[in-house]
Amino acid sequence: MMRRFASVLCLTFLTVLFAGEISEHLPGTASGHSLFAKEKEKEELTPKQIQNRDLFLKMGEEAEKNGWYGTGHYFSITKVVIWLILIWSWVGMIDWMNRDAEFYRNKKRPVWNTVNCALLVVLGGFTTAFLPIFWVSLGMDIAGFMVPLWIYSSIRNKPLPPHERVLTPAHLKFFLAICFKKLFKVKVETRELQPYEIGPPIELGAAGKNIPESDLTGRLILARNHEGFNEFRFVLADAIIKRADAVMFDYGEVETKIRFQIDGVWHSAKSLPREVSDQMCIASKILCGMDPKQRRQKQQGNFTAAFEKKRKFDATYICQGVPTGERALVQFQTKKIPFKTYADLGIDGKEEAKIREVINTEQGMAIFSAPPGNGLRSSLDVFLFSADRFTREFVTVEDEQNRYQEIENVAMTIYDSFKGDDLLKTLKDVFFKEPQVFILRDIGNKDILELCCNEVDNGRLIVTTDRAKDAAETLYNFLQKGVSPQLFASKISYIVTQRLARRLCVECKEAFQPAPVLLQKLGLPPGAVKELYRVRSAPQEGEKRKPCLKCEDLGYFGRTAIVEVLEINDAIRKALMTSPTLPQLQQAIQKTGHKGFVPSAVMQVVRGVTSVEEMMRVLKM
Repeated sequence: MMRRFASVLCLTFLTVLFAGEISEHLPGTASGHSLFAKEKEKEELTPKQIQNRDLFLKMGEEAEKNGWYGTGHYFSITKVVIWLILIWSWVGMIDWMNRDAEFYRNKKRPVWNTVNCALLVVLGGFTTAFLPIFWVSLGMDIAGFMVPLWIYSSIRNKPLPPHERVLTPAHLKFFLAICFKKLFKVKVETRELQPYEIGPPIELGAAGKNIPESDLTGRLILARNHEGFNEFRFVLADAIIKRADAVMFDYGEVETKIRFQIDGVWHSAKSLPREVSDQMCIASKILCGMDPKQRRQKQQGNFTAAFEKKRKFDATYICQGVPTGERALVQFQTKKIPFKTYADLGIDGKEEAKIREVINTEQGMAIFSAPPGNGLRSSLDVFLFSADRFTREFVTVEDEQNRYQEIENVAMTIYDSFKGDDLLKTLKDVFFKEPQVFILRDIGNKDILELCCNEVDNGRLIVTTDRAKDAAETLYNFLQKGVSPQLFASKISYIVTQRLARRLCVECKEAFQPAPVLLQKLGLPPGAVKELYRVRSAPQEGEKRKPCLKCEDLGYFGRTAIVEVLEINDAIRKALMTSPTLPQLQQAIQKTGHKGFVPSAVMQVVRGVTSVEEMMRVLKM
C-alpha cells in the first residue's frame, strides 16, 4: 500500500510539472513573461513601466535558472532524475522502516508511518511543486528523508546487539561494499561472508582433551556445513548478550523450549519449531564429537566460543533423553577470571578481614566451599590474588585435564591423569620442596587427605575446596572420605563457604521504607534502617514506563557473594571426633553461636546491594 501511494503521488506530480511545458508561451510562465516583455519594447514606455519591466524580467530569469526549467525553457532532465531517485529512495526507506518496526514489535509503528507519509506528501510533493527554487526544495526533501531515519535508527539500535544495528560505521561499510560490487563491479575492502559468519559476531570451535587437531578441524568443518549450525550460533549469541551462564534445550514433540540461566536463575527464551531445533541439535552434536542419532543415552562434549573476538568461553555440552523427549545443557566457563579483589565479589568490612585471616594463617587446613554454580573457582582465585605471595611460597598441583588460571607467584605443578600419572607420588615430590602454602583444589580420596593432614605438622597451610551448601556439609563430606576423624579434627582450621545472590539493578531499583516487622525479622532494631531497596513494582494499569535497558526489566544485574567463615574451635573438634551425622554436625555448630550466612546476607540487604526477597531465596528462609 505504501508503494502504491507513492506511485500515485509521483505520477500526479509529474503530470503537474510536465503540463507546464505546453504553457511555455502563455502569461504566467517565465517564458510567457519574457515574450510579453519583448512585445512591449516596441511601444513607448514610461520610466516606471521600464523599471517594472526590468524587475519582471529579472524574476523570470531567476525562475528559469533555479526552478525546474533548463535551457530553452524546457524541463531539466537532470533535476527530474535527481528528484525521482530521492523520492523512490524515500519510499524504500518508509517501506523498510514499516517492516522493521513490525518485526521488532515497535508499538509506535503507526506514528512513524504517519509522520513519514506526511513528510513525503508535504515536502516531496507540495513543497517541490510550488517552491520555485529547486535546490532549496531538494534540501528540504533530503532533510525530510534523513532526519526521521536518523532518529528512528538511534532509538532502534539502543537495545539491540551490535550485529543487528543499522547506520553504524560497520553497517555502512558493508552496505557500500555490496552496492559498489553489484553496480560497478568494484571491490571494496570486504569479502563475501561464509554462511557461518553471517549474523551475530560469534565464532564456535571444536574442543576436547587429547584429541588430534586434525580431528577437531574435521568436526568443525562438518558442523559449519550443516544447516542447523547457524541457528545454534544465533541462540548462543543471544544467551551471551543476555549474560547467560547456561542454556537449556527441552526438545518436545512440537517445539523446543529454550531457557537461559542469568545470574543463577532460569528465564524462558524464544522457543523454536521442532524441525528447526532438530537440525540445530545435529549440528551441535557434530561440533562436540557426539553421535547425532543417539537421542536417549547421556552424551557429553566440549566446544569453544568467542564473542566479538574478545570474550572467550570454554563450553560444555551435555544431553540425555527424558520422558518428554531430549534435554541438552550448554554451560559457559570464561577462560579468564574477571575478578581481582574482594570488592569485585561484594565482600568488604568484617568479612574481608576474616578471610584475610584465613589466608594469612601459617599452619592448618582451610577449606573453601560453595554449592555448584556459585562461583567457587572465581572466589578462590580472588582469595589467592589478595594473599601475600611474595614473602611466602605458594604451590598448587593441578590436573592437565582440568587446569585453572595461572596466578603470579603461585608455582604450578602439573600431572596428567589421562596418561596415568600418580597424584600421590606428585604430591610427595612437591611436599619434599617444603612449600609454605599448598593448594590442591580437589582432594579425591582418603590417602591424599591423610597426606595433606600430616603435612600440616610440617608448618604448612593446606588450602582445598569442596562442593557443599554450608560449613556443616563441608565437614561432613570430608569425614565421608574415610580419614580418621581424630586426625582430620586436629588439623582443620577454617571453613569458608559462599553463595551468590543477585544484585539489584542500580538503574531501576526502588527504595521503600521497611516496616518494623521486617526489620525485626532481619534482626535489626526499629528505626535502624530508614530505607531498603527492592525490584521496582509493576506499572499500574494505563501507566506507560520505559523498560530498563541495563537489566532488560529483570530487576537484577550481576551477583554478589554471601559468605560464612567458620573457625573450628574445641567444641566443633570434639563433635567431629564422634563421626557425627550431618544433623548432629549442624546442631553442634549452632551451639557455638555461629549464625551462618545470615549476618553477611543482612548486610548486603542493608547496603542496598540485594533485596530481602533475593536473600530469602538464596538462604531458603
